[in-house]
Amino acid sequence: MILGSPEFVADAAVSICGAIGAFIVLRSLDDIVQTAPVRRSFRFCLWVLVVLMVARVGHWGNMGWAFTATTYAMAALIPLAALLLAEVLLRRHAPPWLKKLCGGGAVVFVLLGLVSFDAIEFWHVLGLLLLQLVGLTGVAWFTFSRDYDSLSLAENQSISRMALSFLLILPFMLSDFMRTPAVDLPVRLGGLAVLALCWLSIGFRRSGLKQSEILRGFGSVVVVSVGLTLLLMVVAPLSMRNGMQVVSVLVAAIMLLAIWQASIALHIEDGSIVAMREMARVTGSGPQAGLELLRRGAGAPEAVLLLESDLGDFDIPALRGEFASLNHRQQIDAGNSELMNWLFSRYGATHAVALTQDPLILVMLNNPAIAGADTSQSGFGAIARMATLITGEKQS
Repeated sequence: MILGSPEFVADAAVSICGAIGAFIVLRSLDDIVQTAPVRRSFRFCLWVLVVLMVARVGHWGNMGWAFTATTYAMAALIPLAALLLAEVLLRRHAPPWLKKLCGGGAVVFVLLGLVSFDAIEFWHVLGLLLLQLVGLTGVAWFTFSRDYDSLSLAENQSISRMALSFLLILPFMLSDFMRTPAVDLPVRLGGLAVLALCWLSIGFRRSGLKQSEILRGFGSVVVVSVGLTLLLMVVAPLSMRNGMQVVSVLVAAIMLLAIWQASIALHIEDGSIVAMREMARVTGSGPQAGLELLRRGAGAPEAVLLLESDLGDFDIPALRGEFASLNHRQQIDAGNSELMNWLFSRYGATHAVALTQDPLILVMLNNPAIAGADTSQSGFGAIARMATLITGEKQS
């Protein structure tokens, strides 16, 4: 493929979007998956996709043997990675024939990927296509034929979404093998398959998100992309082939944006979940217990406890008055007095919590994680109030 041609640009853009999407999910994996074995299998699957999406851009651009060998090797690992993930999610072994197919096929085609013979190139690519089709179809069958009663509702939902991703992946993956003189597709769509998997993965733990809503969201992305392309074709005339390429790149870009936005929302939601979990696990009382709750629940491990004796440089009665109406303050408050600004500056803090009024005991925090995702400060306020209550102060 010629570097800079419309085909290469479209293929490369979709593939790189897929790689970035998989990397975003990798960074959010600890928030998405709570079980260590599932996390390991999922991480392996995502790294295979990231490497494949990047390497094949070099392969398509004829940038050297290393890109070609890596592309073929990673493509051969996809059915095996999907099978390992399905087994750990279902908590049971796959049929022996499916293990032999995915495992044996991976070994054979990884080794074949290290050599390059023009005489067998056609059969090599055809065999790799059949391995992916049969392997992924087998994994999808394995997931759909599971014992639903042996798994929880949340587990069944996550597995169903993974199976749905296989249904989306298969037709898109086919397009990666169809850039031939006989069937010359305008753009390879494997990157869209990866983005679909990432989109579904981000929602694994969202029990309220229905599959029909996910499919409608995907359909909306396609409709918006087609509409934008039609508008573009009015301004700058494009051939049907170029129009399809533009649609594909737009779909990939919008899906990538949706994945990134969903990962941010997941982080915000998790902050509130962590706060509630830590409040539910509170044991003990006193200033130290209040400090530990703020460190864990607010996501501020470096928070420090200041007793009244540590505040000798400050006007204690005036400082106590600053917390009379509200037991927590933040640096960005517009109405902060000079005394409060000095307090924040002195201890390099962004938030302060008064655990008790008499004697005055403060906790100084610098950029607590929950506050960064809580524009209304209600989550941080709840943590601060709970810390005050377990310390022993009775405030109205």
